[in-house]
Amino acid sequence: MSATKKGNYYKKKTKLYYELLGYTVQLTEFTCGMVIKGRAIYRKIDIFGADGIAMNGKEIIFWNSKATEIGSKGLSWHKSTGKTEFEKYPFPASVKRQLVLWEPRKKPVIVELA
Repeated sequence: MSATKKGNYYKKKTKLYYELLGYTVQLTEFTCGMVIKGRAIYRKIDIFGADGIAMNGKEIIFWNSKATEIGSKGLSWHKSTGKTEFEKYPFPASVKRQLVLWEPRKKPVIVELA
């Protein structure tokens, strides 16, 4: 499976995960393209560093999903990269930021990023 297909699969899986918890969810990643020297180039962009937003009337969560073998690089590495991306934006303290890590055939590991 290509990296793009794998990423799309886990984004959809994360969206369903939050919906089953009662959240209204919107994916926030989009693709923009341009033609350079007759060749189409596409780039994926996450709005505010998030793959999606989930809200339920009590809280708003910006989330980023990752398909990973947590043991391969360690949980702290994934937390660090996720936190670095979210720190680029001035989120208010009331907004949650979560990293959703999926290992094959397991429940997701939810990491709260402050």
